Order: sequence, then structure tokens, then C-alpha cells
Amino acid sequence: MTQFNLFNRVRLLEPITLISDMSNAMEVTDVASIGTVGDIVEVLEPGKAFLVELFGDWIVSESEEGLRRAKADDDGAFRETIGVETVYSQQIELLQRSDVVKARLFQLLEELPESLLPKVQEFAESLRDKVST
Repeated sequence: MTQFNLFNRVRLLEPITLISDMSNAMEVTDVASIGTVGDIVEVLEPGKAFLVELFGDWIVSESEEGLRRAKADDDGAFRETIGVETVYSQQIELLQRSDVVKARLFQLLEELPESLLPKVQEFAESLRDKVST
């Protein structure tokens, strides 16, 4: 049995009804389809239930236009959040373990200019505060 942990990247094995109002999606949808990718943002019951942020298309924020569709490699592109839902272990498969993500983050930190590190730290602390509240 796969062990799921905080910040693991997962994929849905079945459709999930979206009931949260935590979306920045350009188009509202009621269901996350099979294959939708997300990240575990909270472990509700170890090995059984998780809060997963589910992602849609790539978008970019433009000051005057608002959000617009983008490609993954477009400058400033990010995945829209279509919902944050409770998902059970039988409904997901592991795509990427969090330790792989952590290793990539450390690599990125080494590549960033020193002047940007305080911004990264501030962002990471805001995420930590969000999870701990």
C-alpha cells in the first residue's frame, strides 16, 4: 500500500465532486475528472484521508486583463486551483513524493540570486502559517 505524505503530488483515479469554494479557476467546474493532478496540503487521517489542492490549466495573471490561459513555460505561469477537497487513499495515486520536491527546492534555492531569498523565505513562512492554523 502506498504511503501518502504532506506535499506529495497525486493524480485522481476517479472523479471528485468539487464542493469547496477555494478556486482561482477561469471557468468554474463541479467535478475534477480522472487524471486531475493535485498536492496533498493536509493529512486528515494518516493513510486514509487527505486534503488535496486540485489543479486545472496553466494560467498567468496580467495586471489589466486579469487571468489568461498560458503554457507551462510562459513567464509567471502557474496552475489554477479548481478546488481543495477531501480525498481518500483509494481515490489517488502517487506521482511525486515530497522528498523529491524538497530536493528540487534546495536546488532552486542554490540557483536563485541572494536578493530573492528573503521573498522565498516569506512565501514559505506564509504557507507554513496557513497549514498550522
